[in-house]
Amino acid sequence: MDISNYINYLAKPLLTAKKVSTTSKGIALSIPTLALISTLHIEKQVLMLLGVLLIIDFLTGILVSFKIAKDAAKKKGQFATKDTTDHKYFARLLFKIKFYYNVIESEKLRLSLLKMTMYMFAIIGTKTIQSMFKIKSFLLSFSDEKWTITIVVIAICCVFEVHSIVMENVKKLGYDLIDKIFSVFRSYKEIKKEFKEE
Repeated sequence: MDISNYINYLAKPLLTAKKVSTTSKGIALSIPTLALISTLHIEKQVLMLLGVLLIIDFLTGILVSFKIAKDAAKKKGQFATKDTTDHKYFARLLFKIKFYYNVIESEKLRLSLLKMTMYMFAIIGTKTIQSMFKIKSFLLSFSDEKWTITIVVIAICCVFEVHSIVMENVKKLGYDLIDKIFSVFRSYKEIKKEFKEE
């Protein structure tokens, strides 16, 4: 992977921030994430939530890589299934293990580590600034808990991770959850309108 891919990956949070704050789907994802975070009051709890989201994002990202590689191999006739080979079950299983092992490239792992490092530096930097300038906690209108600028930064990272999981990975796996939720709301509005007209 060349340096331009890393630069593009580093710029990705800016694009995600734009999508999350300006699109209806982005806002629809941000609100429940922030509502969940608003119930947490200790930085460690919010950090644990971010850790869980990072793991889910990593696992769904691997599933996306598997799906893309499997589809490409099937098109070329290079994926061993019961229909395409005479090998027994155990031989096909070994083939699949080797195939999926090869899909998990070190470059993908490096990009995941790069993302975690970016989050870590942002959080540590914010915590340092908060301590140095003795910035006090504050209240937000949608939460009963006190917030710090560190929690705000972790919350932003959580919103980015939820966006990555739902709008990128899950969508590539073939499940467009946000579109389904929006279609339910559209159906509800249409039914409500029909009842009003009657």
